[in-house]
Amino acid sequence: MFKFIHNFLKRPIKIERFWKIVLIIMAIVGIADTSYLTYTRYENKILNCFGYTQVNSCQVVAQSAYSTVLGVPVSLIGLAFYFFVLIVAVMSLKEKFTFLLNTLLPLSVLAFLFSVRLTYLQIYVIESICYYCLVSALISVLLLMVSMVIYQKMNLPE
Repeated sequence: MFKFIHNFLKRPIKIERFWKIVLIIMAIVGIADTSYLTYTRYENKILNCFGYTQVNSCQVVAQSAYSTVLGVPVSLIGLAFYFFVLIVAVMSLKEKFTFLLNTLLPLSVLAFLFSVRLTYLQIYVIESICYYCLVSALISVLLLMVSMVIYQKMNLPE
């Protein structure tokens, strides 16, 4: 077992720099998005929702019972996730840390499933849409797709 892990960590893995840069860009956009949501939550600010509607749908979602998990704001969980992706992607620019990219697939699957659940809640339970939340959900979908491509490239038989 330990020999397998040792060989796995030591084998050279070639992932194009392009994919790592894509991950970095997506993580930065995710950090900007969730930072704004987290800031407005902790500073008790009103979210700037796009459009001219009678009801600020972003604020409705942000203040709903579904905006926290065990007392932790969902936006803060997303912020931590995007920071993790950014750290892994930046570290993977050094070839000896490329193996860390394997951690992104399982986490991206969880983020995707979490986003699907939250989007469902917005549409069918809360009946309001938060555009910032949809941006984060889109990033989660894209991260899952990129993580699948990277995982496949990393785990092809030699």
